[in-house]
Amino acid sequence: MKRLLSILLLILLSSNLAAAGLDTSMIIPVKNTDIYESNRLVAGVTWHERAEVVLRNTGSDAMHDIVVAVDVPLNMDIKIPAQDIKDISVDGTRVTARIAEIEPGEDVSFLFSVKPPESIQSKKTVSFTISITYEDGTGSHVTSSISSVEIVPPPSWVTYGTLLVSMLILSIVLTVAWKFDVLEWFTTIDLITISLLAALIGVVFRWFWQTFNDILGPFGGLLFTIPTVVLMIVALQLVRKPGTATLLFTVVELVAMVVWGTNITIWMGWYMSEGVLVDALVILFRRNYGDTRNAAMVYGAARSAFSYALFYLLFAPAVWKVYYAPWYVWTEVGIAAIGGLIGGSIGYNIAKKMRGAMI
Repeated sequence: MKRLLSILLLILLSSNLAAAGLDTSMIIPVKNTDIYESNRLVAGVTWHERAEVVLRNTGSDAMHDIVVAVDVPLNMDIKIPAQDIKDISVDGTRVTARIAEIEPGEDVSFLFSVKPPESIQSKKTVSFTISITYEDGTGSHVTSSISSVEIVPPPSWVTYGTLLVSMLILSIVLTVAWKFDVLEWFTTIDLITISLLAALIGVVFRWFWQTFNDILGPFGGLLFTIPTVVLMIVALQLVRKPGTATLLFTVVELVAMVVWGTNITIWMGWYMSEGVLVDALVILFRRNYGDTRNAAMVYGAARSAFSYALFYLLFAPAVWKVYYAPWYVWTEVGIAAIGGLIGGSIGYNIAKKMRGAMI
């Protein structure tokens, strides 16, 4: 009896050890996983998101005749892209891949693409079930794993709400400007100054940023953040009128729309809001138009952090249906704030010299 129990225990142990020799994982979507949030798909996109199943033999025996079956949830449409492994088929919602052999310590992977459903009522977590059969020196084995993926609704309500708020901000700004004759506060020299600075931001420095952005990687935003804040502080100190920042960034986006063909008409309220934020801080600091270094740096950091947070948390999901990884979003916002601090300090020095020369 003891011998029989020992044999059964040995068989069970060897089976568990063999099963533990295979690690299985799935990556979705397969696109720069260091930046984009993994295991999250957006319903309603017009493209197929690529997934990669990775098998690793962590045991000491070679594995043969491996059959991998992936059950795709929600009846999502499936496509098989071109790749090294050829024996891959689709039957309904099941993807089946056949792999001849995986040596010890070797990785083998295959790809398939799925199109998320066009719409879902609310966010839900679904499971991709991966079933695997294979043979090794100890016999035949069956194992399985589950990869959980979050499906989020298409951000249509976010888009519509954003457009509504954008138009509301635009309407409020235009109403205030009309009611108090804001443009009458600005002289011809003021308007020319703002237009020239806006052209530098919207044409020269935007071209410089678009051309050399990729060289610095995550720090590429500094190429646009720093000079933008420098010119913003210069505008504040030279013009010295309420609404200067709002008018500056409004003209910047109008210039961008004409020069670069950017369709920002329906989003104008949001683009103006970074100027509204700076003008509000000017009033809060008792009409301090960046006249102190600390104030200039606060304005620069607030504008830059707000602008980047607006892009990554609102525009990217609402317009392009792209969700960036949270760590990447807040890293970029932090880098933007640092760029704003640097630009504020530099802008203070430049604006002070320019004002001195004008006086």
